[in-house]
Order: sequence, then C-alpha cells, then structure tokens
Amino acid sequence: MPAGDAVTGHVHGLGINPDDGLVYVATHHGLLRLEIDGPARVGETGHDLMGFAVVGPAEFLASGHPGPHDDAAGPPASGSSLGLVRSTDGGRSWTEVSLRGAADLHAITVAGPVVYGWDSVTAMVRRSQDGGATWQPGARGSLADLAVDPADPHHLWATTTEGLAESRDGARTFALMPPIPAMDAPLVLVETVPDLHGDREPDLVGVDSTGQVWGRYRSGWQVTGELGATPTALAVVGPDRYLAATAEAVVSSEDAGRSWTTLAPVMP
Repeated sequence: MPAGDAVTGHVHGLGINPDDGLVYVATHHGLLRLEIDGPARVGETGHDLMGFAVVGPAEFLASGHPGPHDDAAGPPASGSSLGLVRSTDGGRSWTEVSLRGAADLHAITVAGPVVYGWDSVTAMVRRSQDGGATWQPGARGSLADLAVDPADPHHLWATTTEGLAESRDGARTFALMPPIPAMDAPLVLVETVPDLHGDREPDLVGVDSTGQVWGRYRSGWQVTGELGATPTALAVVGPDRYLAATAEAVVSSEDAGRSWTTLAPVMP
C-alpha cells in the first residue's frame, strides 16, 4: 500500500462485510473501507462511530455522534448522540433506529435479534431483544468492551479495570471471573470466536493493555501473539482470522494472532 494511504482518526470498530469481503473501519471521522489501493470513505457522513457491528451482508449497526459537517442529517432531538443507527447499504447511508439524543452506545455486540451496548451517558449496559427498536436496562458500571456468546444470547463477557466479568442473565448482573494466571495487565478488548467448523477453541479471544493477544482454551488462557501496542479495536471474524487496530495501524492475522500483517497505517 502506498505511503500516505492511511486511516485517519482513532479507530473504534472493525468488521468484514460478507457482501464484498472487505474490511470496514469505524473511525472518529466516519466509516472507511479498505480497498486494494487504500482506505476509501464510505458514504457522505463523517459520524464519530463509537460503536460498530456487522450484522449481515451490507448491514451494520452503529452509534456515536454526528460529524461536524453532518447538518443534512439533522441534529439529534437532544444532546449530540446518534443513538442506534442502521445501514442496509454497506454504510453508504444510515437510518435512525432508536435512542437518538439519549444514548451513546459503545461496544455494540449482537447475537441474532439481541443487541447489547454499553451506554457511556448512563454507564449502563442496555439490552434489546428486537434488533434495537426497544431497550431494557442492565448492569451499571465502567467497562471497555462487551462480547456475547453466539450460542446463548443471555451469556456475556465484559472487560473492566478489575478484570474480566461474566453475565448469565442478559447483562442484568455481572460477576468478576477468577484472575487469569500469568496475566499482568488487564484485558481491554474481548471477542467470542465464531463457530464455523464445529470447533471453537479458543472460544474467547482478548487483548490486554500491553498488546498481548490471549485465547481461552480447554486448558486455560494462553498467550497466542503480540500486537506490540495498546489495542483500540478487535474483531474475530473466523477461528483463525483476527482484525485489530492500534494508534499506529489496522492489522490482520490469519493464524490466531501469532503473526500480523499491516492493512493500513493510522494517522491522527
């Protein structure tokens, strides 16, 4: 990739669009698509996408704030949050789903029609069972990331400053899990592994604040690789295919985090 073909702005989310197989990057300045000749802006909006999830082919959910030049979309009813928005055309346009002006959902995670997001306005996990149309309140507290079990939408994990926490009641309550042996720094991001081949080992993947990549195997948590920097986004898109972002680059691994290839540099 030629020098200068960089992702601009802090990266908050990553995913692969099944419609075209390309990596999509949710940033402080809008949504980008990583094409062969470099990152390309998707759509006309410059929303600050704080939460992002790929739901299906060309279908995304997101949350955050309107960009400084997004007047055409109209200001939120109150405050400056988008609430939950949906795109069904690969990010070219977004439509309001719910919570406009009332919630800023980070760490959006989805299992079928069940959607979870941590609301930075209220410091509460919100849960929707109808694709984001209506919401129920969940546990309150500070967290960095959420991941939902694809086999059980009531089962979640959250990364906190005190360690990894687990919920088995749809985010109504969370309990801290036992400390992970040999882990000196807390997990910042956590993702479940999709069951594509009937073998989910590891079933959880996380990256700690130093950039070490961890996997949870039957024998326990193991270090599987190293990012070399604090992560800002993580997506596990296959049993061995991971995407990640740091303040310096968007990277990809084809071997469960053991080695990484730079897809695009990141610039402020």
